[in-house]
Amino acid sequence: MIKHIGFYGHSNCAYRSPDSFIDMLAKHYDAEVVNVGVRQGSEDRILFELKKTKKLDLAIIFHSEPQYIFLPGCDRDIGLNQVDEQRAIHLFKDWDSDFNKKHHKRFLEKFESPDNFLKVMDSFKRYLYHPDIQLNRFYGNLIQIEQFLVAKHIPCIHVLDGRNIPSWFKFSGVVDYLIIDIAKHNPIPRGTWFVNGITKEGNILIFNRLVELVDKYFHDTIQNQNTSGT
Repeated sequence: MIKHIGFYGHSNCAYRSPDSFIDMLAKHYDAEVVNVGVRQGSEDRILFELKKTKKLDLAIIFHSEPQYIFLPGCDRDIGLNQVDEQRAIHLFKDWDSDFNKKHHKRFLEKFESPDNFLKVMDSFKRYLYHPDIQLNRFYGNLIQIEQFLVAKHIPCIHVLDGRNIPSWFKFSGVVDYLIIDIAKHNPIPRGTWFVNGITKEGNILIFNRLVELVDKYFHDTIQNQNTSGT
């Protein structure tokens, strides 16, 4: 029985409303949502929040990209390939809007200004960053996520886009590439807003795909248990 569902990852699974596939899925299974992603959510954050979740009957992970880094104590992460003065100013634009106060208050409070944010990022890239180390960290998080899920017997749907996962790595849970394809083909128009950066129709399509995957997973699991018990 699914009573607690956790979503982990980037902005495609970060926002809730009655039109979000997150809430539609929770309503469908009469379940509680115990975690959601954040903007540019890093693989570090996925592991961090997964291990902190106390009750979890199903994990749905939108896996990240190696360039995204974890910002502890913040309600978003950041891509190292997108840090410049223009980007910093944009992040702090309309800092007192209702949207930013609701979704990114901790990020704004921690860094306080575009200048502070740029100084921190510049110091990190100058003294603590190497692309090989960043990639190794990404792979290490993948391995730990997989090991944690297996050790805790947590069913999982891994949402992937076909990039960044090494050929030598294999997931034990359900792997799906269609959901990201749906998201890419149903983006909201530039300058507009809708939950998860996906149109209303796209959210419905993703909800339907998740129901299909979840039902099949649990049906197959029960069938396997019945077969092994006979």
